[in-house]
Amino acid sequence: MDKEIIEKIEEYDYIAIYRHVNPDFDAFGSQFGMYDIIKTTYPDKKIYVCGDFSSELVGKYTVAVNYNEVDYNNDVLGIVLDTANRERIDDENYQRCKELIKIDHHIVVDSYGVINYEDSTASSASQLVSRLYKDNDVLKISQDGAAALYLGIVGDTARFLYQNTDVRTFEAASALLKTGIDIVELYNRIYLKNAKELEVNKFILNNYKFDGGVAYYVLTNDDLKKLGISRERGSDFVNVLSGVIEYKIWLAITENVADNNWRVSIRSRDFAINEVAKKYNGGGHALASGAKLNSIEMLPKLIEDLKELINE
Repeated sequence: MDKEIIEKIEEYDYIAIYRHVNPDFDAFGSQFGMYDIIKTTYPDKKIYVCGDFSSELVGKYTVAVNYNEVDYNNDVLGIVLDTANRERIDDENYQRCKELIKIDHHIVVDSYGVINYEDSTASSASQLVSRLYKDNDVLKISQDGAAALYLGIVGDTARFLYQNTDVRTFEAASALLKTGIDIVELYNRIYLKNAKELEVNKFILNNYKFDGGVAYYVLTNDDLKKLGISRERGSDFVNVLSGVIEYKIWLAITENVADNNWRVSIRSRDFAINEVAKKYNGGGHALASGAKLNSIEMLPKLIEDLKELINE
């Protein structure tokens, strides 16, 4: 598989790198990390990153990327990171690529690449990209690229605490550490809070609900405006409700006025929630999934389904 991926990269002079919509640390980390590996190893190639980069998470990364428009008049290789199915690729122009490589750690539902590096047992797409770098001497990386991948791994494992962390995760992180990255500085990029975030925590703790093992908070568009945060940022606080014995499953529900729906982030310690998420226009990992509600009136049914899962 590694040989096929590297040979395919070497075959093309123009390469566009994609990831999923509503990107998290792993989406950006794997995208920027792959960009850096290719650019550092093959400096004469034209490499592009694609998608929406308005997220405040972008500022956590220091890879000097080319945000220019892709010239699809040339033969372009597309590499898609951290994206289970085609519908979630952020930028429909991926369809204009001559060929696609898929690198992903979600449950396999759509093997859309000519090469599909899919491993649902991996902690993150950033881990997969890091392993590719680690195991192939021909590939090079800068400290900024290594930092991007490290942020992706840390983001999807919650500092190596989730069950998706295994020996391979630490081996990948170790390879990145050997480049000289400053992990204290990187943790600060993710976890240092400002006072506004404490206000969000306070709001959630004062307003969340608990029902039969399921804890959840709802942030309306008005709530988001009052708190001064984006819809995407509102979902990031889901783990404020984690680490409580009585809370088996916890959720963040945020109003998405742009798409006229409600986005749901679902987390669990022990119960596989991804099948329930699929029923609500979503999916993901066993213990970390997302869903979409067309109306907030659908929330009670979702809560009931999660309670049934707990009581099975």
